[in-house]
Amino acid sequence: MAAPLPVNLLCGYLGAGKTTLLNRLLDRQGERILVMVNDFGDIAVDAALIAGRSADTIQLSNGCICCSMGGGLFDAFERALSLRDRVDRLVIEASGVAEPRRLASFALAEPELDCRAVVAVVDPQSLAERLADPRIGRVAESQIRGADAVFLSRADIAGRPALRHAARLVARLNPLASPHLAPDDGFLAALAARHDRRSLAASAGLAADRDHGRLFASRTIACAPPARGQLATIIDRHRRAVHRLKGYVLLPGSDGPHLLQLAGGALTLEPADLPEGMVMNRLVAIAPDAEALAQLAADLEQLSAL
Repeated sequence: MAAPLPVNLLCGYLGAGKTTLLNRLLDRQGERILVMVNDFGDIAVDAALIAGRSADTIQLSNGCICCSMGGGLFDAFERALSLRDRVDRLVIEASGVAEPRRLASFALAEPELDCRAVVAVVDPQSLAERLADPRIGRVAESQIRGADAVFLSRADIAGRPALRHAARLVARLNPLASPHLAPDDGFLAALAARHDRRSLAASAGLAADRDHGRLFASRTIACAPPARGQLATIIDRHRRAVHRLKGYVLLPGSDGPHLLQLAGGALTLEPADLPEGMVMNRLVAIAPDAEALAQLAADLEQLSAL
């Protein structure tokens, strides 16, 4: 019988920096990593950003992985296990509203999986605000309490006061979790450690019975993007209300596509090759408030029509 497949869970609220961390791990490690991506929305941009950098990518779109413990999810795990002879590790990048408790419970119960560290990714610059949010605060807290390690993303741009405050918040919620600022040897060692079941009990009851799909609205916006400066102005207007914005756009006068990403309040717009299967000028936006997404769509559509 084949040895159990090691599996790590990457959790964290929307815009925390999970995909960036995962890509840094894929660039650094010599392991053959199988990635399971759970995009929240109907365009799998995260999967497209990761595809080609891992041994294989399994895509789960349009929902929260821990709320769909059925057909699609079990099929995905079956596929992962069928690839055991080709990979060394499975890493699941869960959607921003997923709880590690449910996913870890499944991995612990499956004899063909070896549940290693659960990692919660947080952005020091937005952590306090997310924890205080009445709509998603309990989910963010559950993610931290259920983790073995907490990765503080964007440490290179977060100021020391923000890092210290975030570290105190994390330590108060989960004193057992090890904090990390970079995917260095210490973080890789923490990643390889087996999951501590005590965190399951610590996170139980916080948000387990909530319908995560109702915490966020997701909207696909099709538009002909305006000039770069106008586009940045529109997005800046919605920066705080929209937690995640992703997609490939063709800007007026440009020679090729650009990858647009808004995460943690930071906007990037860089030249990029269009992955196979992706459609140009379609953005997936996620926010707690559906009205905010409707307003963003209206602003983009109005300006692109001029």
